[in-house]
Amino acid sequence: MRDTDYAFCVARLRANEKYMLTAKDIDELCECGSFDLALKILTEKKWLTTQTQIDECIAYQNKKLWKLLSECVPDKNELKVLCTVNDFFNIKVAVKCHFTSADASELYIYPATLDTAALTSYVNSHEFHKIGGIMGECAEKSYKAACLTENGQNADIIIDAAAINTLREYSLKNKKSLIGEVCAFICDTANIKTAYRCAKTKKGKDFVSLAVGECCRLDRGFLIKASLSGVEALSEYLRKTSYSELSETYLKSSAEYEKKCDDEIVSIIKKAKFTAFGFDPVCAYYYGKLTEIKSVRIILTSLKAGLDKNTVRERVRALYV
Repeated sequence: MRDTDYAFCVARLRANEKYMLTAKDIDELCECGSFDLALKILTEKKWLTTQTQIDECIAYQNKKLWKLLSECVPDKNELKVLCTVNDFFNIKVAVKCHFTSADASELYIYPATLDTAALTSYVNSHEFHKIGGIMGECAEKSYKAACLTENGQNADIIIDAAAINTLREYSLKNKKSLIGEVCAFICDTANIKTAYRCAKTKKGKDFVSLAVGECCRLDRGFLIKASLSGVEALSEYLRKTSYSELSETYLKSSAEYEKKCDDEIVSIIKKAKFTAFGFDPVCAYYYGKLTEIKSVRIILTSLKAGLDKNTVRERVRALYV
């Protein structure tokens, strides 16, 4: 598909950008000091309608986002990469719930390309081939790991690594695109986090080799070796990479690390701010909107917990608009 085929789609997304929350709007929410008042402000800005619970607010916005993209993106297959993380997370939910008898439908996250009702059925009936492709393979491997080792952690890391490897493969095929750059960043930063967790908990070689996925701008072999040698050795390796600052941040606070990663993605997608055609503006709008939704969730959760405005402000993400 030609980039110019996205002309109408990009024009529609640009028109919708004016409804996104601004830094001023976020400041107003942080300053309001009340969960109920925050809901009122969001309703006045037409960000919400009748939602009164945090989960309802987030679900409403996610649904609106996906509906918009589904309506205007000409090649629907392009949207699959945007749901990679959610799809693999939902596989993890389906496998775990199979063993715990919990209701998976209450734990699935959206947007997702996998039909969650079908996913539940396929995992429960062991028909992993019906899930298809890499996702079906990793679901079966995760299921078998849970059966053989009775260790949910082993089952989790198989799925997490498969998600990372899928993002890396997409990034390699789309090196010059914005989504390729975003996928590479997500892939590497997820591996850094995993490597640090393994180092801190002194995991063995077999576990670390399984948990750390393929990398884009890091050497996977060096990353695994450094993780096995401990936190200081891992930090020393990462100081020599482009992720040096992020590595130091993780050592101070994992929450701050997540915030800086989100902010860096916003910095990346702003490159598409004035791009008129192609999938890059779609990617930018999607991740920009996700960051906005995450910031609102953080604010609402913090207000409900009674946190002061300065603490709330420190936790919100940079915005796309």
